[in-house]
This record gives sequence, structure tokens and C-alpha cells, in this order.
Amino acid sequence: MAEAIQIPSAAASTVMPPRPRAPRGPAGLAPGSPSGIGATALGAGLPKVPRPRRSQPLRDPEITDELWARIEPLLPVRVRRRRYPGRMPLDDRAVLTGILVVLARGIGFERLPKALGYGSGMTCWRRLRDWQQADVWPALAQLLEDELPDGKRIDFRRVATAAGPDTPVTRRPTPPRAKQPSAVAAEFGMTLLR
Repeated sequence: MAEAIQIPSAAASTVMPPRPRAPRGPAGLAPGSPSGIGATALGAGLPKVPRPRRSQPLRDPEITDELWARIEPLLPVRVRRRRYPGRMPLDDRAVLTGILVVLARGIGFERLPKALGYGSGMTCWRRLRDWQQADVWPALAQLLEDELPDGKRIDFRRVATAAGPDTPVTRRPTPPRAKQPSAVAAEFGMTLLR
């Protein structure tokens, strides 16, 4: 019926050592591996490729009671409707702290975590828009830049109203882009004349 395969005793006593494996980086790629999706962007495991670092404040900005006493008179008073008043608005201090967290971290308003307790990013963005339309934000931003401990590291220019109260609020940081020629124009060595 079924025959058992006999292994010679000399071969059974010989144990083959495991093959040495190349060390793997965090992305699962070998350090010298030229191919790997995202390996150049991550800079993980590749020699002489610096990992990108973000410069962030050491902690999220906090508004002290003394600073809030100077800020509160600058803010416009919001009057609720008597009929159908809607949901209670969030505290201005919490929303202002949320705006400062967005600006300090350099993230978009939609990326503000709700778990921090500053409301949603959209709430912070709308309140900032309201303060800009009421022409309160420039004085408020100047006061915060001067009085906060990390105020000089926060980019208030990102939401500055240079043209007036009708200018839309920037929602996320956008780097200035230079005009690039099309692929066909670049192939033939054409440059932009304007």
C-alpha cells in the first residue's frame, strides 16, 4: 500500500543553518533597497536620508485668566434669537483656544480633534470668520502674538485679513506655487514668458 519513505540516517543528523536575512526598516524594506513605495518620502531605513521634522510648539497654547480678561471686551456680543434659538453656542474662550491650536500645529481646521474639547474645527472656523467680518481679529491676533508665551511661533498671517472683512478665511496652509510649464513645453525646452 503506502510505502514509507526512509531517510538516510546521515542526512537526518545534518541540520541546515537558517539563511541570514537582511535587516528590515520600519517600512519593511531592506536598507539598501532601491524599490519600495514611499521609501523616499518616509526616509525610513535609507542611509543618509533625513526624516522630515515639523517644528511645533512644545505644547498647545493656553489662554490664562489674565489674558482672557483683556481679550473678552474685544469680542462682539452674540445675541440669541428668542424664537427657535437653536443650540447653545460654545464658549468663546474654548473656540479661541481651538483656533490657536490649529494655527500652532499648522493643520487645517477640519483636522482639529474634537476630543480636545474646543469644539469642531468647523465651529472654530465659523467663529474666526465672524470675528474677521466684525473686524475684531487683527487686534485680537496682535494681542495674542504679544501676550502668549509661544505667540511668536504661531503663524497668524495664515488667517490674516489683508484686503478687508469680505476676504475669505484660509482653511489650511497653502504653500505658494510657482508657475510651471506644461509637460510638452518642458520637453521642447520652452519656458514661461510671463
